[in-house]
Parts: sequence; structure tokens; C-alpha cells
Amino acid sequence: MSAFLNSPLEAPCDETLEQWYVACAQKELRKNKPFRAKILGLNLVLFRQRDGQVAALLDQCVHRGTRLSAGKIADDCLVCPYHGWRYDAQGEVVHIPSVGEKQCSSTSRQPRYKQRHFAVQVLDGLIWVYTGKGDPQAKPVFRLPGYDDKRWQSYFMINAFEADVGSLVQNFMDVPHTVFVHEGIFRSSTGRTMQATLACRAQSIEVTYHDDGDKIGFMNWLSNPDGEPLVHTDRFYAPNVTRCDYSWGERSAFLIISQITPIDSRQSRVYTYIAYRFRFPRWALRMLRPFIHLYTRIVIRQDVKIIQAHRQGLDNVADFKPANVQADAVHIGVEQLLAAVKRGEDLPQAQRRETRIRFEL
Repeated sequence: MSAFLNSPLEAPCDETLEQWYVACAQKELRKNKPFRAKILGLNLVLFRQRDGQVAALLDQCVHRGTRLSAGKIADDCLVCPYHGWRYDAQGEVVHIPSVGEKQCSSTSRQPRYKQRHFAVQVLDGLIWVYTGKGDPQAKPVFRLPGYDDKRWQSYFMINAFEADVGSLVQNFMDVPHTVFVHEGIFRSSTGRTMQATLACRAQSIEVTYHDDGDKIGFMNWLSNPDGEPLVHTDRFYAPNVTRCDYSWGERSAFLIISQITPIDSRQSRVYTYIAYRFRFPRWALRMLRPFIHLYTRIVIRQDVKIIQAHRQGLDNVADFKPANVQADAVHIGVEQLLAAVKRGEDLPQAQRRETRIRFEL
């Protein structure tokens, strides 16, 4: 099991919290409705103000502990559904109906009450929340390539997985499983030897595959009509982002970027960003868009299903120890980097390496 989270009985370590996580997609946060999110065991509530600004608070009223996300939005404030206490974007209680119409302020005779609020960023179609107590500016948000570039078509898929961050990173970075879990739709077993270069760095893992003849899915007619060699690179950016690049020449490319938001030690919500550019006219790509969406959704639902089976297997016997072979060098690198993240460190020098790996597909 990944070192990213402690056991379910333990709170996440401070370094794990000191990150930006995706709380929701912009389209999920409606104008007049609070949104409930859970990150690393923290229940949060997000709401949008009239000027479009987004606020995030701990999802609990300081009065009686009621879930604020069950309330409503009024005059740019979040209103508790139990006794009507109102919270502004900074978490300040600005009105308590039971004490009269006066606003709660520094000049009021009533004590000032406040709930914890969180730093928020809205970028590339996603809403990010900083869950730590340190300086949010010290940690960058992972920007999505091609999001505002008209040469690229892009969209999001949002899925819940029964897995922690480590298990998902290992799945998204794992090529050998594709010929079994996605047989016939993404890859098929041919018995050929695949070679790759694994680079374990201070805060990332990169795998470059050396197989010009590799083909991805049954869309080769769309992605590679000119028969260009495939350039395939997978990356993991600690603590929770994977990026898979497939490119054919200069004009065709397909990106899969997964932002993994840990709900708790056993569940995650994954925001998968799909971006592509092919040498077809834009009108033709628009017509093909529903087909491409369907194809990628089928593939990711297969991953959701196998991850569930993986979780159930891990639960069968405590303290499971994996039996690793050479093809699992990527998994080992991911585990080592996540263990360093938990400690608040970069990958130790002794574990940084660049090695060649071989396996059959």
C-alpha cells in the first residue's frame, strides 16, 4: 500500500496537507449552490460569490457543528441550514439571527466567530484548494498544457476510485496491465519486448518507452495516418499528478493528465484531462469528438473496475508484500518518491537513478 497516507485511524501528516488539490471542476460549482468536497479526510464546502470569486470553508458551523454544505447562499454569504448563521468568504460569521439584525463586527457587543477558510485558485477549468496552513504561494499549481490553445481539443473526465494516491499513480504509469485490462481496445499482447528508460528524480518519475512500432488503441487511423513512429513518455509529478504523452511526428499528439485528489486513505477522486491534436480539420474533429469521448470513458471505466478488484485483494490479507519483477521498477520508484513526500523531503540521492528496463507485452 502507498506511503502517501497513514492508516485510516491516523490523521494525514502535515507535509501531505501542504499541497494544492483539485476540489472540483469549475462546471461542478453552480452559481447558487454550495459544493461539498472531501480532501484527505477534511470535509470542505465551496461556494461562488456574485463576482465569480470562489470561497472554501471547513464544512462545519461553529454554532452547533451542522454541515454548512447543506445550507444556501444569500448575499455572498453561506447560510447554515440549522439556525441561519451567515459566513462570508473569509469564514467570518457576519450575522446571527437569534441575536438580532445587527452585523457581527468588531464594534458589536457579540463575540466574533469564525470558521477556517482555505486559499483557492481557479485555473484551467479546475478549482484548487490549499489544505495546509503554510504559505500557499510556496507550492505551484500544476498547469494543464494546451488548455487555452486552439490547436488542441480537450475535456475532463471525473471518476471515483477505491484506491489511495500511490495505487492510482502506479496504475496510470503501468504499461504491462494495458494488454490485459484494456485488451483489444488500448493494446493487445504480441509477445514483443518493450524497452524503456526509467529516470527517478528529486520530485518526479519519468519513463520513456523505446518502441517505434507501438500502437495505441484502434484509433491509429486517426492519430497516426502517416505511420510516424510513436514517442511515448509517462511522468509522475509528486505528490499526485501523472502525465502520459503520446506523439506521432509534429502534428499529432494525445495527452492524458490525471489530477488525483485523495478523499481519505482508501478513496480518491481523479480529474482526468484529455487533450489531443490530430492532422484532421477542426470540423472533422468536432464530429469525431463523441466517439473519442466514448473511447476514453470505456478505457477509464476498465481501470476503475480493476482498481476495485485490486483494493478487494489487498483487503483480503493484511500486510501484503508485492512480488516485484523488472517491469515493476516503475512501481518501486513511485513508492520511494511517495515515502519521501510523506517525510517532507525530495527523493534521497541514493534512490535517484536512470536505468534501462525490459519486459514483454
